[in-house]
Amino acid sequence: MCQIARVPAIGEAKAKDATGAGDLFASGFLYGVIKGMTLEQCCQVGACSGGSVVRSLGGELTLENLHWMNKHMQIMNLLTPNTAK
Repeated sequence: MCQIARVPAIGEAKAKDATGAGDLFASGFLYGVIKGMTLEQCCQVGACSGGSVVRSLGGELTLENLHWMNKHMQIMNLLTPNTAK
């Protein structure tokens, strides 16, 4: 069975550099899979994760961007690494 999930971009558009966006999307998506989230939730976590890294140059996930990601995951009521059991 094939499923399709459409998830919009997360947060405001402040992209500076797309380096690392795919890798961070994949890591967020797989985090969701491991935690037993739905396909849509996995995509949302991936979008938050990928969206966090594009906010700075060079594919660097800064502390500010990590906080941004956690904030948006909490807004969407997604399980964050800080609250994961």
